[in-house]
Amino acid sequence: MISFRDWMAKAVEEYYRRSDFRRDFFTAPELDRSFGYALAEYIAGLLREFKEPVLLELGGGSGALAYDVLTYYKETEKEIYRNLRYYIYDFSPTLIKVQRERLKEFGNKVFWVESLVNLEGVVFSNEFFDCLPVHVIRDGKELFLQNDSELWRELEDDRLVEVLKRMGYENLSQTVEVCLECVDFLREVAAHLRRGYHIVIDYGYTTEELKKFPDGTMAGYKAHKFYPTPSEGMDITAHVNFSLLEEYGKDYGLESISLKSLRDFLMESSVFIKELERLSVSEEPEDVERLSRLKTMLVSMGGRFKVIVQRKLQEA
Repeated sequence: MISFRDWMAKAVEEYYRRSDFRRDFFTAPELDRSFGYALAEYIAGLLREFKEPVLLELGGGSGALAYDVLTYYKETEKEIYRNLRYYIYDFSPTLIKVQRERLKEFGNKVFWVESLVNLEGVVFSNEFFDCLPVHVIRDGKELFLQNDSELWRELEDDRLVEVLKRMGYENLSQTVEVCLECVDFLREVAAHLRRGYHIVIDYGYTTEELKKFPDGTMAGYKAHKFYPTPSEGMDITAHVNFSLLEEYGKDYGLESISLKSLRDFLMESSVFIKELERLSVSEEPEDVERLSRLKTMLVSMGGRFKVIVQRKLQEA
């Protein structure tokens, strides 16, 4: 017998060590460079207060986001680019190899780390927290797996009880996923971020929206297909609880300064809007295709994804 949390942790680690998992899903940076440019434009406004700015990306994926962010700075924010150091935190040998090849033109600007580094600047991620394992709770019991059967056992973990109580979920008559790893990783980010900002982009919900998911949010993706019941060999994910990040961020000195949908975030980006307007009047086949991908970001992903920005003030 194994808890769902432990099963998911093992399955996700094995999945990301495979060589072919990238075929199962795509992310916003892989849809179009405008996503990375919009994020880079926003982050540029945060980096101007640092003489030697540092960016730390959690989970580099295919390297597409890093490539677009660095390209934007190289072309339009030359002073930031000149002083910038870009770190990628990743544990997948397969992905790191892909990232190194894709980012080789940026030379000694990019560094790979297997543990978080102390920095002043911005820590950010796109679809990172959704892969962290979750405990599945329903009616005061936790989900365990035995062979092909589901078993529900009384809660024994005091931390789970504390989180449910603090978030106001202990009496909910629905399935709730609790990501203790999200809380722990948030604490690690705050401990290493001496001064600066933490940005999370992911699909998720707030406490007010939790009722939209009475059966939970666990899912699997394989060959770009959605499976409501995940199994080994899939990209297994759970929606991110942004209210959890806000609430526990307070404990670690992370002040939430912004929480909005990805659609609103992109529509407030001048570089994204300019590109959207340019593509809208172009008849070039490539531009027509890119316009379709930008619409996918705004319509399909724009409402499901959220962007939270947290600020860590320098300790006295």
